[in-house]
Amino acid sequence: MPSYRCLNYILILFLIAVPVISQSTAEDDQIWNAFAAWITTCPEDASLKAYGARLAEDGLTPSEVSLRTDTIRRILTEHPEKGVEITYDRIFSKPLTGDPDKDGFTSTPSVFMVEAVKKLKPGRALDIGAGQGRNAVWLAEQGWQVTGIDISGAGLAAAAANAEKAGICISTVKTTYEAYDFGVERWDLIVMILSWAPVDDPAFAARLEASLHPGGTVVFEHVLLTPRQQFPEIVRALPPNALLGHFGGLLIQYYEEGVWQGDWGGPPAELVRMIARKKD
Repeated sequence: MPSYRCLNYILILFLIAVPVISQSTAEDDQIWNAFAAWITTCPEDASLKAYGARLAEDGLTPSEVSLRTDTIRRILTEHPEKGVEITYDRIFSKPLTGDPDKDGFTSTPSVFMVEAVKKLKPGRALDIGAGQGRNAVWLAEQGWQVTGIDISGAGLAAAAANAEKAGICISTVKTTYEAYDFGVERWDLIVMILSWAPVDDPAFAARLEASLHPGGTVVFEHVLLTPRQQFPEIVRALPPNALLGHFGGLLIQYYEEGVWQGDWGGPPAELVRMIARKKD
């Protein structure tokens, strides 16, 4: 979910991710893993410049520092999802205060989702971009058999812990949207609440539609990309009215664009909300 604080981290990472001419080396994974471990626990200044300064303090030569920071820039350019993963691992690893303005997001289930599914018969549900499981745990408490997927291992670990605390079970899968097998006629409900999912990709939308049981429901909420609010491309904010064209095979039961208080800290934002159903 795109909290303003996590967007600041995303911007820091992607502003430094400029094309770099550099040969891939066997040390790439080691360099990246060390950077990821540092950024998850570092102070507020999570910039690459700060990381370079830390490497210098540890005794690396200027050329060694440049090699490592250039490698990180290249990896971020070639694999932007890695920036998203470490951003959310950083956020989800910190203790929660219960204040959305401080945490960057709420830990309670989406009000829109709750209203959208309360009349549905529980079945198999997929929570896309599950994070710490606020929606997945609530669905499981209502009798749904829930799978939550996310790129953040820290988020999913928190989701599993929250489910255990609530006395229910959910399944979690650490994966990217591209790699996950959504299956065919597998889900009665798919929830996408601020999930940064690539619904503007026709192939992705087709996979989602195919994975729904006949009569299955999609509940969707995300930010709009407008002159008044801009987001990094990785957030996949949608232009006004664009969502209507991405799920042509579903019956739109509810669609609205408006200004609401989002499920994160900060002021209200322009959002798009949709409930759609697969034909029987």
